[in-house]
Amino acid sequence: MYEQLGRYRLLKLLATGGMGEVFLARQEGPAGFAKVVVVKRILRHLAQDQGFIDLFLNEAKLAGQLQHPNVAQVFGLEHEGNSWFIAMEYVHGKSLRDLLDEAGRRELKVPPRIAAHLAVQALAGLHFAHELTDERGQPLGILHRDVTPENLLVGFSGAVKLVDFGIARAMTGAQTRVGQPKGKVAYMAPELTQSGAAIDRRADVFAMGIVLYEALTLKRPANAPTSAEEAVKARAPFQPDPMLPDGLNAVLVKAMAPDPAQRFQSAQEMIDALNAWLSASRLTVQPADVADFLVELFGRQSAELNVGVVALEEGVGVTEQVPILKGTTQPFTAGGTAPPRTATGQLRRVPSQPLPQSSPRTQLIVALVVGGGTALLVGFISLLAVWPRAEPEPFPLTEVGPNDRVMPELVLRPGPAEVPPKPPPPRPPKPPKVVKKPPRPVKRPPPTPKPGKVTVRVNPWAEVVFAGKSYGVTPIPPIEVPSGTATFTLKNKQLRVTRKVSVKVPPGGNVVLKADLFK
Repeated sequence: MYEQLGRYRLLKLLATGGMGEVFLARQEGPAGFAKVVVVKRILRHLAQDQGFIDLFLNEAKLAGQLQHPNVAQVFGLEHEGNSWFIAMEYVHGKSLRDLLDEAGRRELKVPPRIAAHLAVQALAGLHFAHELTDERGQPLGILHRDVTPENLLVGFSGAVKLVDFGIARAMTGAQTRVGQPKGKVAYMAPELTQSGAAIDRRADVFAMGIVLYEALTLKRPANAPTSAEEAVKARAPFQPDPMLPDGLNAVLVKAMAPDPAQRFQSAQEMIDALNAWLSASRLTVQPADVADFLVELFGRQSAELNVGVVALEEGVGVTEQVPILKGTTQPFTAGGTAPPRTATGQLRRVPSQPLPQSSPRTQLIVALVVGGGTALLVGFISLLAVWPRAEPEPFPLTEVGPNDRVMPELVLRPGPAEVPPKPPPPRPPKPPKVVKKPPRPVKRPPPTPKPGKVTVRVNPWAEVVFAGKSYGVTPIPPIEVPSGTATFTLKNKQLRVTRKVSVKVPPGGNVVLKADLFK
């Protein structure tokens, strides 16, 4: 059973964040209309927190105005009961974080030209947001403030989409307060943690510099803070990496300058610098190059299995009708063709097929053979009719001996002694029947029950431990477990909650384990 939320059927939990949970969903309408979307719903325990509700509504209002190829489109903001949720574009692909993690696991490097292209596409979405104006032409001054690999989606089509404007705000005259930084500290520009510092689009440029370096090296720069305490301290400038091309090092040094005045003054300036390096290096990148790299990392099956399309195909299998002769219809399905039916629904008789006709040459030969044989037979019978008959010779008379048997006008002579037939050879004796003893039954061990799978869903989130092994923090893929009773340990350090939950798993079954750590 799928949960229904307003106009949307929630098909699958994709992720859970600090403010909301994200579902793959399907919008359904009249006449079979269906559209696969992503629904982001504010977490239940935050539904009464007006501060988080304001952030959530702010995201919807700002992102709803961003219509750009490199920004995931928001379709609408809705409210049902105590839940606020937004519907947005579904992107068939992976986050940049997933891409970098998989590359690290495979010990592969992202080609510099691919990393630069991804950064250019993300910067294009940022620049559009920074430059957006209202209906009077006044700049809205939107600042993302959470540019991270988690918020960049890379599609299997090669497209790059910027998502999650959850903490975005208008930046004109904006200031931030010390002790209340928003976003991930590792990607924060220094001014975001300084008291009374004015923030603008250059903070997003700084974060994009860290993202680009991480894409190139699979690690963060040495000057990136690792805690809120380090984030408020003076920031050291970025030191060029000797393993990177000089042109890219120059871009990174300028993008991550601690002083905003020494950085690129806009996302477009950083785009121009990266394109200049690609051109000088005679490197070109097409969306197909990005798509091929994703296929290399995640496999062809992941690229072809679009869960959005699979969700739409759940209604496949309806019998269709195709027209045939004289207004009749013939149903067909993927399994084959049904017998032809008339318009009244009765089976239609199929006329028998005529025998194949022989060639004229064959017919002539058959006629000659048949005609010639008939003429020969008639001539033979006529010949017998006119042929002179020979008179039979008189039967020779002999004297009757004493041992002859006499019949009227017939004398029988003893012929030669008849030789009795040889008796048949004796049959060989039948071999004795051998009674075969039935084979002894082989004792086989009882079959091992098939394992099952458990999908763990936890509100808000938890580290999942089974049989002493940690499977990570939810959301996680289904866990394969032996059939029977499976006990999971759920840990949430933020809530200081550790809970054991058991569930029965049938052989080969799929079970969903739901837990609410707030209860």
